[in-house]
Amino acid sequence: MGRTSRDFVDKISEALTGAGRRGIYVTAGVGACDLEAQQFSRRPPEDEEDQGPVERPHHLETPPGPRYPGDHDGISRLCYFLDGVQSSREIGRIGMSPVVVTTVAAAVVNRCDRRFSRMPLESPPTVVQAVILPRSAGDAQVEAFWELLLEAGFSELGPDETPSSPHLVLDSAEYMDEADPSDYVGMRERSRVRVRALRERLEGEMLRQWELDDRTLEDSEAWIAVDGQLKEIRESNRRAVGLIKSVARPEFVGKDVGMLLDLEPGMRTTSFVPDWQLRRDLSEQRTSWYLRVWPRQPGADALGSLMRVEAPRDTDPEQIDEISRWILAERAPLSKPDPRWPAMIYPIHYVEKILKPLVQSSERAYSKLERQLATATSPANGRN
Repeated sequence: MGRTSRDFVDKISEALTGAGRRGIYVTAGVGACDLEAQQFSRRPPEDEEDQGPVERPHHLETPPGPRYPGDHDGISRLCYFLDGVQSSREIGRIGMSPVVVTTVAAAVVNRCDRRFSRMPLESPPTVVQAVILPRSAGDAQVEAFWELLLEAGFSELGPDETPSSPHLVLDSAEYMDEADPSDYVGMRERSRVRVRALRERLEGEMLRQWELDDRTLEDSEAWIAVDGQLKEIRESNRRAVGLIKSVARPEFVGKDVGMLLDLEPGMRTTSFVPDWQLRRDLSEQRTSWYLRVWPRQPGADALGSLMRVEAPRDTDPEQIDEISRWILAERAPLSKPDPRWPAMIYPIHYVEKILKPLVQSSERAYSKLERQLATATSPANGRN
């Protein structure tokens, strides 16, 4: 991974050198601007599907209320676990257009006989790095730098393509109707959204590869737990659940919110389809329910220890109870010291733990770019 990061930085460095010769100046940022550390929107990433007001969901079980899924017997059929991580920073800007670099990584881990092992997949790559520019905003210098990146060895990614190259150049303004090149904050926010979309595309392809793998097709009793939403489920394999471990914006309204806040540990809510999914194609609608994994912890609010679970649309109440029991059986060992542990099962924590060093190694490699940009924009070189 260290060599891959150096190759990534060397390609950017080559493009920066070419940009300097053409009079395209990339202004250095102020230190390392970590996009993940900034809050641009009012809602967390898992709730960015719809920025409108919360409407009443479509309840699949009536009457809405708490349900007891039964005692778990310590057995879980969740045998595979998929998660992804990301790290991105703004290294500089061309005029008012931010230049963002990102590293995303994802993996599927198999638990067999209480041992974890990473599942080898032929594609896509485990780690993907990208430079993100608002190309479609119409700035000629951004367009010229884009071409220099392609000449240096970066690859473009089509709308329906999955990452096959480890080094990409992405357009943060590609899906905007009217991109304003002077909207620096907006362009930076769009870069952050594009990073998330890249990670989800990588995770989605890994889920598809898992569904097609001979090992998982032969083991019809094994399910996969995905950290976050289930973006799509193939008809050929429906043994997947999504675990959303942050409930900052409940999908309920009215008195149902009170029911959710008072939900006891080990209890679930009745199932529903969120209102924003109802406005989409039927293939994008999933069955959801909330599960209180642990008692509310000291210092946490009433939404603490709650997890939203997603499953295929036609999951029936009996199977919802069974899946809930599997999740409750996964409560030990604890995911500490992660502060999200009350709503996070340990296997997902384990996948994150093995992925984070991959993105952290690339962060260390960026110091070369920072020095190059700082030198190019120093007063001694006529730029400030």
